[in-house]
Amino acid sequence: MEIDADHHRLVTTLAAFLAERPEYHTIKTGLGEPPYPEPVNGELPDITAFRRHQFVIFRAFTEAELDQPAFGAACRAFGRCAAFEHICFHAIVPARCGDEQGRVVALRRAAELGVRIDNVWEV
Repeated sequence: MEIDADHHRLVTTLAAFLAERPEYHTIKTGLGEPPYPEPVNGELPDITAFRRHQFVIFRAFTEAELDQPAFGAACRAFGRCAAFEHICFHAIVPARCGDEQGRVVALRRAAELGVRIDNVWEV
């Protein structure tokens, strides 16, 4: 999968942060060496990890990606999986999207589409 520099930055920054946190383990990214995340409901996560006993699916979205159909498709796929106990879907977004916080934009867009995001990380 070809990703742009902004998307790559979001993924690498959060992956490095998670690697320093003792509660996260078995971290897999789509970057670098295997093992890579497995597809979930036909969509490929950017990062998967366990937070203690909970499986967490991470997907990064650049400011431009938040307005694309791929945002809804990924959120639907990962949100369906996150409906099960012990699984969460977290979005990774830029800290700012125009004049707004990235978290606000992502959550508003998810609400418009009727999709679930359990947590939003601003990078």
